[in-house]
Amino acid sequence: MSISIVIEEEGLSVAIRIQGSFDFSLFSDFRESYINLVGQYSIYTIDLSHVEYLDSAALGMLLSMRSTVGEGCTIKLSGANDFISNILKISRFDKLFVIE
Repeated sequence: MSISIVIEEEGLSVAIRIQGSFDFSLFSDFRESYINLVGQYSIYTIDLSHVEYLDSAALGMLLSMRSTVGEGCTIKLSGANDFISNILKISRFDKLFVIE
């Protein structure tokens, strides 16, 4: 399990890549990955292409991130496999986030 940060598009967006299981064990690491970036970027992309498992704690962390970065920002959830995409849709996250 790991999280990495990649700054893209001339500083307008930031990508946060998660690998392995996205669950409560990443609570602190996930928050630390974006908390110091608030106000610096308008687009946050969460790369889920290497996530094998996602639980309700991860959904809560995404909602917390949305509240923290503010309404003027866009959060994109990208690269999720079919299983995780289904969880996101059932949870109606497609109404709150851009799912790619």
